[in-house]
Amino acid sequence: MDFTNRIIASIVFCGLSINGIAQTLTGCVVGKDDRKPIAYATVTLKENRLYAFTDEKGCFTIKNVPKGKCTAVISCLGYAEQTVVVTINNDGATLNVRLAEDNLQLDEVQVVAHRKKDEITTSYTIDRKTLDNQQIMTLGDIAQLLPGGKSVNPSLMNDSKLTLRSGSSERGNASFGTAIEVDGVRLNNNAMMGETAGVSTRGVSASNIESVEVVPGIASVEYGDLTNGVVKVKTRRGSSPFILEGSINQHTRQIALHKGLDLGKNAGLINFSLEHARSFSDAASPYTAYQRNVLSLHYMNVFMKKTQPLTLDIGLNGGVGGYDSKADPDRNLDSYYKVKDNNVGGNVRLDWLLNKSWITNLNFTAAFTYADKRSESYSNESSSSTQPYIHTLTEGYNIAEDYDKNPTANIILGPTGYWYLRGFGDSKPLTYSLKLKANWNKSFGKFRNRLLVGAEWTSSRNKGKGTHYEDMRYAPTWREYRFDVLPALNNMALYAEDKLSMAIDTKQNVELTAGVREDITSIPGSEYGIVGSLSPRMNMRYMLRFGQDSWVNSLSVHSGWGKSVKLPSFQVLYPSPSYRDMLAFSSTSDANNRSYYAYYTHPSKARYNADLKWQYANQWDLGVELRTKIADINLSFFHSKTFNPYMATNTYTPFTYKYTSPAKLQASGIATANRLFTIDPQTGIVTVSDASGVKTPVVLGYDERNTYVTNTKYVNADPLSRYGLEWIVDFKQIKALRTQVRVDGKYYHYKAQDETLFADVPVGLNTRQSDGKLYQYIGYYRGGAASSTNYTADASASNGSVSGQVDMNVTLTTHIPKIRLIVALRMESSLYTYSRATSSRGYVVNSGNEYFGEPYNGKTENQTVIVYPEYYSTWDAPETLVPFAEKLRWAATNDRGLYNDLTQLVVRTNYPYTLNPNKLSAFWSANLSVTKEIGKHVSISFYANNFFNTLAQIHSSQTGLETSLFGSGYVPSFYYGLSLRLKI
Repeated sequence: MDFTNRIIASIVFCGLSINGIAQTLTGCVVGKDDRKPIAYATVTLKENRLYAFTDEKGCFTIKNVPKGKCTAVISCLGYAEQTVVVTINNDGATLNVRLAEDNLQLDEVQVVAHRKKDEITTSYTIDRKTLDNQQIMTLGDIAQLLPGGKSVNPSLMNDSKLTLRSGSSERGNASFGTAIEVDGVRLNNNAMMGETAGVSTRGVSASNIESVEVVPGIASVEYGDLTNGVVKVKTRRGSSPFILEGSINQHTRQIALHKGLDLGKNAGLINFSLEHARSFSDAASPYTAYQRNVLSLHYMNVFMKKTQPLTLDIGLNGGVGGYDSKADPDRNLDSYYKVKDNNVGGNVRLDWLLNKSWITNLNFTAAFTYADKRSESYSNESSSSTQPYIHTLTEGYNIAEDYDKNPTANIILGPTGYWYLRGFGDSKPLTYSLKLKANWNKSFGKFRNRLLVGAEWTSSRNKGKGTHYEDMRYAPTWREYRFDVLPALNNMALYAEDKLSMAIDTKQNVELTAGVREDITSIPGSEYGIVGSLSPRMNMRYMLRFGQDSWVNSLSVHSGWGKSVKLPSFQVLYPSPSYRDMLAFSSTSDANNRSYYAYYTHPSKARYNADLKWQYANQWDLGVELRTKIADINLSFFHSKTFNPYMATNTYTPFTYKYTSPAKLQASGIATANRLFTIDPQTGIVTVSDASGVKTPVVLGYDERNTYVTNTKYVNADPLSRYGLEWIVDFKQIKALRTQVRVDGKYYHYKAQDETLFADVPVGLNTRQSDGKLYQYIGYYRGGAASSTNYTADASASNGSVSGQVDMNVTLTTHIPKIRLIVALRMESSLYTYSRATSSRGYVVNSGNEYFGEPYNGKTENQTVIVYPEYYSTWDAPETLVPFAEKLRWAATNDRGLYNDLTQLVVRTNYPYTLNPNKLSAFWSANLSVTKEIGKHVSISFYANNFFNTLAQIHSSQTGLETSLFGSGYVPSFYYGLSLRLKI
């Protein structure tokens, strides 16, 4: 019977028959060496998601277990996880397990991320021993442990972001859409202003992490608000001795204390963790530093252990820290800058194993996160003359006034001499979330089915005041923009997912997962209204076992497709309002021997884009796992296409204001020493009066000036794509040398070509035209340069980029369990590194003053390329878009003034090699890490990154130059560190 017929026959059999009466699984879990009972160990039946916790005697009971074979996974903090196959018969079954302590005496030890077995999509896990051996300090540093990852020197000075399957300096920033959860609580920075760079990982202490699961493949529909994978962090949970850790390297000091306390008499468990870490960038002046102080508390208890276990989890964590340069005695004129990085979060979780015929498990989670990101700057300022500081929020004409006479004036006259300015940037993002989900697991013949349904509500807002100053007397030109008045971002999600597993025969299994998620985003008080986003996802896996004696033991193939939606951040939703301040009048002296400044201000409110679409990605994931006698081989191909990436653009609105030149004063006839000035707030007409009262006031003449006010609006740019291949080859251990070889790597390709039409004025609005007027032409370009952290359109000769790389690592791990020693040597190489800025339009010219040339074919090298805007508009007809190229050619012979003005909108490459392809020659570095356990209570780890301190030269095909790897950023600088762990 072929494969298809077997499936059909199994489905028919499923409809006619189901398993017999369910039975009970009981047993006990004890320590392998001391045979003492282990309380709060988890026993999970993998196929049907039933579970139990052991009591004080180490015993457990799981009722209503379907008959047949099942896989039990037994785990507990401080012990090695154990997997046992159990057969449930008519009398039930008994399972007694002896767990071994998790230490270097075990045969299997990992020093990098390894492929997670039995997952339907690509997933990697990183355990505690790996984190200890590599001395990982922040969550963002785990990327170096993934296939093809590159080592970074641990430091808190850099606010690292975690991104999966992407490169740096790319549009549609991938780290913005990487979801991170700690014990099921999402880290959320949607309410942060000023960035779209993703969640900061600097505040997550790696010392309290028990394990990390990284899912770059197609995640379950349970996870939303993402476009590029999920990272799930599990912190220490369970009874443990006091664990004291200390780490030191060239620029960082860290100390941490952990304890898991069993309260006894079924009163539950309490885990707490304390950590202090401090990093500085300059060892010669270690005063300017970043500090992290973290406290984590967690309580867990299980009620009704032998019937329907109800697990209660309560977590509270907080951090106090930040960057501070105030203590640095070398700072300039007592100036300093410091940033708070304080946060607090809490969650309550109820997990109820009902194990009924209509429901298996019910889970409820409530959580909140709050952060205080207040910055403070203290700087020495000086001025030899009085300067105007503009604070007005309304449209009209204002004249500068003395602060002492009118502290609330729209424009104040700044001081002269020297003073100190203290300013603050206040951001306080706050997020609440509620989550309810239910599972239903059932076996039908050869089929196992798991249905997941759930709902989730999140609300994000910012309680900060924005930028403000301590003393308004010294406040520079600035406008208040409070974050705490902005509407909250609310999202309601409903999802359902079904997983069907089928055993075709004893050697073949098939798994299918399909789900859909609907996100309903509501932003009260804004023009966005309610937005719905549908995200379907599906995965499939086929497994074939050949037997232990075969050269190929097993083969597994999986594939998946899914859509994931990334909600916008406050930066995208609420761009700051802009203000255009134009000098309307100035005079250097009057009757009071002071300067006069008058400005016309045109405010532009935030441009909410009613047509803005939420960014989303369509992803494919295809993987092969092959287990042979000599090696385990894992391959994973991925493709991701991001649609509607958020892009900031400028809008230009024409306006006219009145300008009174100093020459108009001569006609007043009033002596300089007797002049007093006023300006009409609405009309802008300047009146000069005679302080002596001899002459009547004189209304001064004026000129009208036409210009534009600029504002920011977020739009959706064109799609971009990423694809690549990840591989892991784990060779079997060479037993005579106790050494295992691993080869891992990745190929990655990125391409983005943007044709979005946006407005820009590369020359600036204060540029003068050939007739002496302010510049009045706006160019409309196709695509443009953009940064990865904040996708902002900018007129450039390039409107796209292509990049690719091949990275490969070879890790030799020598593990000697008898003496509890592990030594790992990792060779990291970049075999292929390619990048090129691309342009879909433009002309090749021979010199910097040419404006006509041959069309650019995308291949020309070492030539200057100019780019025209697609259209341009004028102040008189801003809505009329005039084809630029045609008009420029006409103006070259018919209107030289227009030609000179239009040429200022032409952009060109800064250097002849700007659009050249850039291929770097191959380079490598070597890292060494050693961990030694001394008995059961002491562990020492040492690492040295780039311990050869390579000074090799790399060649760039773009410029033809060779540069040293030293200080290049391509490889880490020589760096070393030591850590000590004590179990008391």
